[in-house]
Amino acid sequence: MRSLRCSSLRPDSGHLDRPISRRRFSAVALARVVSPAMVGRDEELSIVEDALLSALRGDGGAVVVGGEAGVGKSRLVHELTRRALRLGCTVMSGVCSEAELSLPYLPFLEAIGNHLSTQDIAALRERLGPAAEELAQLFPQMGRAQPPAGDAVQAKLRLFEAILLLLRDAARERGLLLVLEDLHWADPATRELVDYATRRLRNTNVLVLATYRTDELHRKHALLPTIQGWRRSGQAHLIELTPLRAEAVKDMVVSIFDEPDVSDEFRDFLHQRSEGNPFVLEELLRDAIDRGDIFKTDKGWDRKAIHEIRMPRTVRDTILVRVGGLSPDHVEILSAASAIGQSFDLATLTAVTGRSSAAVLSALEASVTNQLLEEADRTSGRYVFRHALTREAVYEDIIVPRRQQLHARIAEVLESQPGWKAVDLAHHLLMAGNYQQAVGMCVAAAEAAIAARAYKDAAELFERATPHVTDAVERGRLMCRAADALWLNFEPSAARPLLEQGVKDLEAAGLKVEAAGHRLLLGRCIWEMLRPDLAREQFEQAKDVLEAAGPSEALAVAYIRLSGLELFDKSGDSGLAAAERAAEVARLAGSSMALAWSWNFIAMAKVTTGKIEEAYQYLEDSYRAARDGGHDFQTQNAVFNSAWCAVHLGHGRRARYWFDRYTGAAAEASGSYIQGMIKLHEGAIKEATALARIALQKARDSGNEKNAWRASVLLAEALAEAMRPDEAAAELPPVSSRVEGQDSIYDTTARVRGRLAAGDVEGAFEAVRDFAPKMADLGSPADAIAEAAASHPEWLRSFLDRMPNQDVEPPLPRAEVARGRLALAEGRHADAVRMLGAAEAFFRKEGFLLDAWHAGRALAEAEAASGDQSACRKRLEQIVGEAEASGARLAARLARDTAARLEIEIAPSSAAVIEAEAVADVVGTGERMVSVLFADVRGYTELTGSTAPASMTDRIASLQRWAGQEVARHHGIVDKFAGDAVMATFNVSGQSVDHALHALQAAIAIIDKAALVGLPVGAGVAVGPAVVGRLAESANVSVLGSVTNLASRLQAQAPAGEVMVSEEAYGRVKDWIQGRGGAGERVELTLKGFGGPVVAYRIGTRAGIQA
Repeated sequence: MRSLRCSSLRPDSGHLDRPISRRRFSAVALARVVSPAMVGRDEELSIVEDALLSALRGDGGAVVVGGEAGVGKSRLVHELTRRALRLGCTVMSGVCSEAELSLPYLPFLEAIGNHLSTQDIAALRERLGPAAEELAQLFPQMGRAQPPAGDAVQAKLRLFEAILLLLRDAARERGLLLVLEDLHWADPATRELVDYATRRLRNTNVLVLATYRTDELHRKHALLPTIQGWRRSGQAHLIELTPLRAEAVKDMVVSIFDEPDVSDEFRDFLHQRSEGNPFVLEELLRDAIDRGDIFKTDKGWDRKAIHEIRMPRTVRDTILVRVGGLSPDHVEILSAASAIGQSFDLATLTAVTGRSSAAVLSALEASVTNQLLEEADRTSGRYVFRHALTREAVYEDIIVPRRQQLHARIAEVLESQPGWKAVDLAHHLLMAGNYQQAVGMCVAAAEAAIAARAYKDAAELFERATPHVTDAVERGRLMCRAADALWLNFEPSAARPLLEQGVKDLEAAGLKVEAAGHRLLLGRCIWEMLRPDLAREQFEQAKDVLEAAGPSEALAVAYIRLSGLELFDKSGDSGLAAAERAAEVARLAGSSMALAWSWNFIAMAKVTTGKIEEAYQYLEDSYRAARDGGHDFQTQNAVFNSAWCAVHLGHGRRARYWFDRYTGAAAEASGSYIQGMIKLHEGAIKEATALARIALQKARDSGNEKNAWRASVLLAEALAEAMRPDEAAAELPPVSSRVEGQDSIYDTTARVRGRLAAGDVEGAFEAVRDFAPKMADLGSPADAIAEAAASHPEWLRSFLDRMPNQDVEPPLPRAEVARGRLALAEGRHADAVRMLGAAEAFFRKEGFLLDAWHAGRALAEAEAASGDQSACRKRLEQIVGEAEASGARLAARLARDTAARLEIEIAPSSAAVIEAEAVADVVGTGERMVSVLFADVRGYTELTGSTAPASMTDRIASLQRWAGQEVARHHGIVDKFAGDAVMATFNVSGQSVDHALHALQAAIAIIDKAALVGLPVGAGVAVGPAVVGRLAESANVSVLGSVTNLASRLQAQAPAGEVMVSEEAYGRVKDWIQGRGGAGERVELTLKGFGGPVVAYRIGTRAGIQA
């Protein structure tokens, strides 16, 4: 309108557009000031729409939206939710609580709890099977929860898997959108479960859409490592909403006031004052209306001059001005609501305030009218503050003594209600300053968190209670309980100081045996922090105290820990003695857990003496006994040790066999580390690198320095094998970081390969010169050592002569490689061929191709020296081809270097790279094989008759935007848009071999996206020759041929939600369709312009609106 564009207009200027009457102005002033349309977020909306459609096709995942408060995260969620519901998806949503203490898994409890209320629980329990009992821990309606059994960490994993199984069940028909808002307030258990879900819900029909406030994420915020981990790993798509540009602010104002235009002056003024924040803009406009700075006239909206508009400086001031417009009674009730939390119910607020229901309802109505509150659920009488900023402004305006009174009253009310939660009472009692009662509630809440497998939450609750406990013994016990929960959550560095103080308090009270049990955990934490010397002191002190008290499980564990320290330093005899003593004590104490665990360490001692098969049998016995006894930590310990030994022994099949048994917790680094080791030796360098990075991040997140060190070494080795020596050197820990003898087994190969990748052959030898031969009892890393010492045969012979387990049968393959390399260096070529040939064949049989390539290179050299040039050439060509295809660039480069040294020519590698097509790729006019796509809206005429013109225009504009994006994404060009129809061509450059697949994928994407806005679209795709090019210098690209007519006719025959493809096109895409579990329906069509029946195939889409 003209008024909002005219900056000189005054309400008293005598202008014909006089302000409306005060009575009418009041009605207008109380109207909601909210933009009816989302503006300025097309790109972000497109990303989440794509993610939703991908999930419906079975390619689920997670999108995490960040941004400052009020920037539009919830609006984006709302828009996608509307689209998901339109497609028939199941939608679950939950919000994290702003309370300092909250229930573990709160947003999941809300989201899943609401879903369960609509389900046939009996049928659901039957579908979920044993998982239903796990879910009963959190959802009593699922049945009777089973008492905790087995290892706590594995119990948490079972709970997580049960929750994900429930989500997959909810997604089984039309997919699931799971919305989790305000992750910046998430409790630790929620953060861990969300992180776990982002990894495990890929290749499902579930999309997780989460939000968080970037302005809350300070440097030490607990969510920050998770966000950084997602950014590095790519396991979640991160979107950050930025402030709106000035033009988008203008569009919002136009939308709110339903006016055609806004002056540039007013646009810039609002953009500057709101800083592009949509919520702030709405609040400022609402305040301007309330003040009369913006007003309604008989001809539309008008405003004062810019210099007369009195807008508050902050959004808090804006909110408080509006609160100040309420009556004192209403303000008091609203303040009580803010103390309860972001959301609350009518009954609780009524009880807290002590007012009548009518008075409370009156206050709520006034607050809703003034855009301070919103109705969350009319049925249950729940209300929610319009925005977190609104609640914060109201709450922070309450003086502290009044806040404490409110929290005390809220605690009383909650305790009087059935089903109250200890964590809620603990929060309000602490905020009220009632610490004596709060301690008991914190402990009760922590125990409930442990039962729910939320160990970090439990630790925080114990720690929250500790400062308010006066008795030293009880305080020490609480500290130890908190530390135990932290260790279960893989946080040894956080657990250590609590254990040190707790043990000190218990010993001071004379409770030495109790303290000794906690010393064992303290020693383990210290060991994980790379101080085995200090860990030994703790284990020895605990052992001495416990030995005097007689056989016990704790004493057996003390001997197991000491055995481990001996074995890690390759002191096999003393390690075996400690492990056998542990087994003896375990039998006397009747501890099945300690007995099973002791066999694990007996096995490791057997390995050091070359009794490989006997060691494997002990590991098998340990695994089975621990598994059958429900001792999950010991079970996974057997798996880790077995897989680790198998890798270093070169036993690829056994390594995979043992890793397949791994069921460790999501947050633990060990699983990713072992899998990365296996992938590395299999030659899958890219996968190994990714797994090493994941393991490293998990270890760092948990504070486990030992696992972080191991993962860094693995990452460095993978980077070296990828010929990225500078990155490898940056990741590789210094030699000084070794703290145990076995550490040299972990890192020596990485050091050798890193130097070789850098071209530093002598540096590689320097890296192994001081390696102790006794450490190579598994044969590893003798192969890498021999490679580095190839030019130093005398040193190498001395080294090999002092290596243990020389007479093991069959020979250790890595030791055999070392002996073969020595034979090659000494000119014993026949011996070299025999030894290296046996080792290379063994590695290939075991699937350890990387080891086969490195050994094979030396074997090829021995074959050449023996006169078999043909075998040498074939072997080197095979190594180069396989290694380059797998990304093992170091192995390939070293093989090429060997070939060059032997004057053998190997052809350079070639890879067909197909660049993305664009119009510029067209070279001249000519005939090419192309794919043509036609798509249009079904029932368009009827739709236009039943839909408002503005709405239909918006939907068609969205369709054209999406079509353009999808065609470009699939390397095609849009020939033309014609209202509701689109034509596109693929392979205009004549260089694409899979253009038919690109056309089909674009068609499916267009159909599915159109369904988001309720447009039923069908499409046709045909393949055939056409003349493509610019028929005139300034003309667009033209496509001439019968294929365009065929695609158009096929499109006309396609029902909504389907693609009709020609027989030629189907032959090109059939494998892709069948690979995704689909199939085309063969039909014969009579088409205008074609002489006989035309064979075509109907292909349905996942999300499209069906006919």
